[in-house]
Amino acid sequence: MKIRHLVSAVYFFVLPSFSYAVPPAHSSSISITDKQINLNTADIKLLTKSVKGIGTKRAESIIKYRQEHGNFKAVNDLAQVPGFGQKFINSHLEELERVFTVK
Repeated sequence: MKIRHLVSAVYFFVLPSFSYAVPPAHSSSISITDKQINLNTADIKLLTKSVKGIGTKRAESIIKYRQEHGNFKAVNDLAQVPGFGQKFINSHLEELERVFTVK
């Protein structure tokens, strides 16, 4: 009988202490939402190498275009950014839409 009480105590008091939620690592809510990079708020560090073909120059172009023309309405708007073009967008569209958001 004492063993049963001991086992019950272990189940009720000891085991629950091992199951706790770990808080998520610090995330930047300014530029990343649901693991997507927000084109309208991302800095050069986030944009650079986020997608194959986007290096420092293209990242700078994104930021400059955003400052001059306002927020992007769609990921496709990247075609208007100098240095991109519709051909780049068409060949990378699936990856661009997976990586970037404008929300």
